[in-house]
Amino acid sequence: MRITKLAVIWWAVFEDTVRLLNPRRRYRDIMDNFVRPGTGGIRILEATVSTLDRFLNAMRTNHGNATVKLCETVLSGVLGLAARHGALDGTPLRDVATIPTNHKEVRALTVAGVGALRAGLRQWEANKKQAGRYPTVDIVDVVDIMLATGARIGEAPAIRWKDIYLKSFKPTVTVNATIVYMPGQGLTIQDDPKSARSRQRYFLPAFAVEMLLRRQIGQLEANPWDVVFPSAVGSLRDPNNFRKQWRSARDEPGFECVTPHTFRKTVGTCWKLPPAWPSRPPSSGTPAKTSRGSTTSKRPRGLLAENIKTKEPLTYVSAVQELFSGRATRT
Repeated sequence: MRITKLAVIWWAVFEDTVRLLNPRRRYRDIMDNFVRPGTGGIRILEATVSTLDRFLNAMRTNHGNATVKLCETVLSGVLGLAARHGALDGTPLRDVATIPTNHKEVRALTVAGVGALRAGLRQWEANKKQAGRYPTVDIVDVVDIMLATGARIGEAPAIRWKDIYLKSFKPTVTVNATIVYMPGQGLTIQDDPKSARSRQRYFLPAFAVEMLLRRQIGQLEANPWDVVFPSAVGSLRDPNNFRKQWRSARDEPGFECVTPHTFRKTVGTCWKLPPAWPSRPPSSGTPAKTSRGSTTSKRPRGLLAENIKTKEPLTYVSAVQELFSGRATRT
């Protein structure tokens, strides 16, 4: 059997077990456009270490490390299926050359930087110098929910009113979905975030509660998706469009190096820093560099209110997040 036919069988198994739409779409694209054209004519027993190593090296030269990593993942699944059914003694991918990983510098804002950024964004909205038929007037609100929860750029606009409970003594928001684009269908809400650990319930700090109450009271009509942060025309908010709006908004106050993911790193980093950090922040316009281990290995437990799957009780602390609103001090 050739890898072309084996890939079709593997895809049927993969599609049945993986629910997330974005990985399915991405892996299908990699399989159809790179793996099958590059290795599809090879028979299973001809998939030697040297053959696969040449293929991956050529992919790395022509398309970069990120694409070749995905190709290796797809090939690992395809050849692993063959190994499990006795067609191969083991997967030859174990012995191919290691693919280097591009490590991005991790950055996080200081508390002073957050305050300066939010003030700059409000001024940008007030100036009304935005291009486009439907100007953005609530970019600060989206930033606030990301600062309050550490939600990703696709998860924040997928938050629905049914996910928010403001009547409790400790108001909460549940992050349990993300917005994805499906060819032929457009934007839709995927009821599974990027990972199982992303499905969390968060206690909300005061500045986020006030923002949500204001939006709830000021909402003139419901949108079909019941999302808290719809687009200007009441549809789902495209994360890619928000990135474009963000790039326009951040330049005026001088935060060109800040991306939406910086807010997630900021929330994670604040739990790792010593108590004296907020009182002696670096310069407000420059994000603070952080070690990769402090922000990317695990989401800090103090940030979470409750794990939905396990119902594991977690510590409620929002003092640092309150600092973002300028309402609290830390001793």
